[in-house]
Parts: sequence; C-alpha cells; structure tokens
Amino acid sequence: MITYYRNTKYWNNVFSKADVSPITSKGIGHGDLDKALDWLCQDSNSILDFGCGNGVWLFKCYLRGTKVHRGIDIAEEGIKIAREIQKVSKKENFIFTVGGVETLESIPNDSFDGVILSNIIDNLIPSDAIKALSEVKRILKIDGKVLIKLNPFLTDEQIKEWDIKIIEKNFLDDGLFLWNQTTEEWTKLLGSYFSIVKYKDIYYPEHEQYNRLFLLCNDKKGEKL
Repeated sequence: MITYYRNTKYWNNVFSKADVSPITSKGIGHGDLDKALDWLCQDSNSILDFGCGNGVWLFKCYLRGTKVHRGIDIAEEGIKIAREIQKVSKKENFIFTVGGVETLESIPNDSFDGVILSNIIDNLIPSDAIKALSEVKRILKIDGKVLIKLNPFLTDEQIKEWDIKIIEKNFLDDGLFLWNQTTEEWTKLLGSYFSIVKYKDIYYPEHEQYNRLFLLCNDKKGEKL
C-alpha cells in the first residue's frame, strides 16, 4: 500500500530547520512567480494554499492585500512554523491545518477566491491528485483563480540515467513521488476542470531546470467538465 509516510518524514525534517521570522517582503524570489501571485491576489479576498508548507506564499498574498487565508499541509513541522510566523507577525485571519486531500472535503462550496497548488498536484498519488482538483473546483467561487506549479517532466532517458523507480506507468518514485506527465497531458487534464488563462515555463538558474506554471480560472461550476 502506497502511503505518504516517507514524504511526511522528509518535509518534517526540512521544516524543522526553517527560520521563524516575520514575512515583510512581497517578493517570492522569482519574477514570474511574483507576477503570478499578483494575478492571483488581484480582486481576491480569500486564498487557500493546499500543500502550503510553512505558509510563506500565504503571507506573501496577505502583503498583496488578501484578507482570509487557509493553509493545509501533511507536514506537522511546516504547519508549526507557519503558526509561529503568524504569531511573530501578529497577523489575523490565517488558519493552518495539518492534513491531506481528505481535509479539503470539510471546506464548504464556493469558499475561496483563489487557490495555490505549488509542486503538490504532481507529488500526489494520481487518484489523490484527481480528487484534489475536483475538491478545489467545488471550493472555488465562480471566476475563482488557481495557480498551479509543477515539477519538470523527466524523459525516459533521465529516468534510466538517474535510476528512478517506476511505480506504475508515469507514476515515479524519484526519492518521494512524482506523477510524471507531459505538459500536453497536464494541459488536457487541467483544462477539463478549469479554463487555462496562461501557461509558462519558468526557469530556475540555480537548479538549471524549468518548472511549469499554469494560471487557471473556474469559469463554470460542476464536478468535471
């Protein structure tokens, strides 16, 4: 049975070493991501970050003028740090919850103006990723926005060269998990739930790799279109 135990352990270790300081800058450290957050927060009052880690992106949204913030992550240490940052920042209207996809089920319909899914959808078990997309669609208001960032696609040659374990088809064990779909496959899947406003490959020179950025709009209701 596939579980998130190893993923949780890894991220708990990462966040146990994280800094606890007030977030005072809107900058996310990447120009394309700053523009994406500007777009997400414009005319948005409430933001949900599923896979929020230590909540940094939500604090960046707050500095862009949003009012209501909800963060969910499986890593207890990440949520602990997020709450501590909130405390030292003396910020209200933040709720941070430890949990996975099932936590989304408790959120009422049409609750949020915007949702962040940063390097989380492709690190879920595929069935959980589909469930998360369905829940996000339900949770978003009409014309609500979604910011999705995905890891780079790995070629067959890279998978072989790096000795990455194939769990099943394009679901990989790359140290954690990776649902290794092509950009075309992601475009088709995401387009069946939301309208695609913009797509861009964003480059990280320090890692010499690209991430994939989708900006989406929930312009129609319904479980899946």
